[in-house]
Amino acid sequence: MSLITGLDHVNLLIDSGDDALSRARAFYQELLGLEPLERPANTDSGNPGAWYQCGVQQLHLTTEQEASAVNRTSRRHPAFRVANLEELRKKLESAGIEIIAGNRFPGQERFFVRDPWGNRLEFVERSAS
Repeated sequence: MSLITGLDHVNLLIDSGDDALSRARAFYQELLGLEPLERPANTDSGNPGAWYQCGVQQLHLTTEQEASAVNRTSRRHPAFRVANLEELRKKLESAGIEIIAGNRFPGQERFFVRDPWGNRLEFVERSAS
């Protein structure tokens, strides 16, 4: 029996700055449609950030100086399961977001994007079986 029962949340780093949280809101809340959550005041040694609900899991964003310098070359990423990959692709493309093709696996379609701070994000639609 595994003691690990699932993922609770993923934390991504975004650059600090006056407009960081409004840019995060525009991308994660308005474009991707994630539901914002109340972020406890005592989190992460005072670094500003934001929390979002993502299915039963959460996405946490934390500000850090020059986070995008590391993010832009990293292959690490969360993968978001979506109901309609083509609809999301069109929405992201119309917002000027570059779609990066992923290699294909049986039973799923997928692609990647980079958020405004260079975080790599994967979007996956699994075939009904």
